[in-house]
Amino acid sequence: MPARDPRHGPRLRVRAMACAPNARFARRVRTLSLALVALLALHTAWGQPAMPDLAAIDAYVEAEMRAARVPGLALAIVHGDRIVHLRAFGVADPSGRPVTPQTPFVIGSLSKSFTALAVMQLVEEGRVDLDAPVRVYLPWFRLADPAASERITVRQLLHHTSGIPAGPGLRSLLGDGDVDLAARVAGYADVVPRREPGVAFEYSNANYLVLGALVEAVAGMPYAAVVRERIFDPLGMRHASGDPAAAAAAGLATGYRYAFGFPLPADLPFPRDAVPAGFLMASAEDMARYLIAHLGGAPGGGASGDGAPGDRASVAGAPGDRASVAGAVLGAAGLAELHRPAVTVVEGIDYAMGWEVGRRGGVPTLAHDGATAAFFASAVLRRDEPWGVVVLSNAGGLFAAPAATIAAGVTALIAGGEPDAPPPLGFATFHAVVTVFVLLLSALLVRSIVLLPRWRRRLAERPPVGSGWLFRVVLPTVVDLSWPLVVFVVIPAGAGFALWPVMLRFQPDLVGWLLAVAAVTFVKGALRPALAWTALRRVGAG
Repeated sequence: MPARDPRHGPRLRVRAMACAPNARFARRVRTLSLALVALLALHTAWGQPAMPDLAAIDAYVEAEMRAARVPGLALAIVHGDRIVHLRAFGVADPSGRPVTPQTPFVIGSLSKSFTALAVMQLVEEGRVDLDAPVRVYLPWFRLADPAASERITVRQLLHHTSGIPAGPGLRSLLGDGDVDLAARVAGYADVVPRREPGVAFEYSNANYLVLGALVEAVAGMPYAAVVRERIFDPLGMRHASGDPAAAAAAGLATGYRYAFGFPLPADLPFPRDAVPAGFLMASAEDMARYLIAHLGGAPGGGASGDGAPGDRASVAGAPGDRASVAGAVLGAAGLAELHRPAVTVVEGIDYAMGWEVGRRGGVPTLAHDGATAAFFASAVLRRDEPWGVVVLSNAGGLFAAPAATIAAGVTALIAGGEPDAPPPLGFATFHAVVTVFVLLLSALLVRSIVLLPRWRRRLAERPPVGSGWLFRVVLPTVVDLSWPLVVFVVIPAGAGFALWPVMLRFQPDLVGWLLAVAAVTFVKGALRPALAWTALRRVGAG
């Protein structure tokens, strides 16, 4: 061991003594720093929502898509002012192009909430009075009842309590794009109101088409341009549009209709005159930003704007440009009025302005579905927590509502619950049963036609006598003629609009088969008396 230099001993001891307090101080600083970091992490975690199991949600969505044979679907989940989850599934068109969160879909009656928002913007600016008659803004608006035309207010149109029946609003679904909105609304001059204005709820697209015409008149520009300038652009909804050409340029998905349970692409005319009630187009990312606005999301936030999960949804324009907490598009009072339940639809569901107030997924919600012949959309906003869900799909029809089922199921999963149990007959089983039923009835109809010559021959061999005329000729003829008359005359007259053309647009397989069977049965019923007459005349001549 080397000898210690006596000159260094005291100095080393002094240094050691001097370093000891510094070491203790450093340890204390490190401990305090770790504690501050832990407190900061705890504070951050405390301010964040309990995240749902996104992998489980995706698995649920994929399973529901497979069960309902949905070609393509997009999902968005938001919380507060953040996009929590954006996912796309399946294909956007027959080429196999994949759906993305930026793929536009037709959003159906979700368009009504945009129209209501545009109206409330004009109310907020003092340019529209909710309780003023609509003729203050559209002096040319007329119904078949002049008194009702004078009394219908803007608020009643928003709440579907104007008295205008459902039928006229469905006419536009058959449009081929050659009628503008004002001309469509002017065509309501022959509409007879079903009840007095303000008495009861009756859902009608016509209400929101009149409101769309009002927005055009007050804002002084086409409806699609108003929504673009006042809602889409401020919220950064870059792929949303009311113009089919613009939506197609942005990659609009192809819509599908089901043929006996199997989706087939549908190239349908775009009804420009129905846009305010059911034909706006938007992507899941766009709709996520829109839901954030309805949740009271503040404008701005420094996000990149690409819609990545976790980003705060930024919007165009500097915060504070308008007095608003709803994404720079509407003030808090206007937003509350939009969401306020005003009229009962059915027990447990009220209608606000473009939104239904009720429960989905086991929690209190604002929600609305959007159904067209080839698309289905559903949006849900929780009223107890700042969560929102939107599901867009490119499959539609009378018996196709997977988007609504999925949106409710995802809402339940976010709330820590379970989706509703599937119906006893699943989608595929239901359509298999329907197909077997169709084939069976078709076979029976063909058999009855093949047996007509034998029926005529038996009449000739054994002419009816007394009550035989009733059972062998009259009753078969009445049976053959009765239900085709119900299909072609009674049901359309009761509906008050072109029922079968609308139904055929939505469900061409079953409705087309039903109409064909009714037509063939009517012809068969009309032939029976003629066949009986020729058979019995031959017997008389003999």
